[in-house]
Amino acid sequence: MSAATEEKINPVEPARLHQALGIYQSALVGGEPDTGAEGAASPEEPASRRAMLAVKREFPDPGEYLSLSLRLQRFTEIVSDKKLLKWGMVNHSEGGLEVHDAVVNALAAAPFRKSGVLDKDVFHELVKAEYTRLEAAEKT
Repeated sequence: MSAATEEKINPVEPARLHQALGIYQSALVGGEPDTGAEGAASPEEPASRRAMLAVKREFPDPGEYLSLSLRLQRFTEIVSDKKLLKWGMVNHSEGGLEVHDAVVNALAAAPFRKSGVLDKDVFHELVKAEYTRLEAAEKT
């Protein structure tokens, strides 16, 4: 186990995860302009690496970055999760991908094992609870 995964993997604020996800997606799609700053990605690096460096520049705190990066690394796994697809929390279409806010908010709070593995059972329960909370808030 690396030193990074021995640190505590804390939950993050949902708004911070939404922001990090936006930065990550923008860097993946649009590429990362060369800022000349130390740690800037080279054009030869994979897009996912450039995207993670873009997130790291915006979230320089090592603990927060660790928590965000683990969540971002699991995002592809999350959007292809069969339970979430069945529940309609994730929809794939020709127009792209639609992910319910309950999924992102639950991912922000979801516990990770020290190995960096997402606890899927707890995550699914968090998605249900967050969906219920968001639906109740929408009705008021």
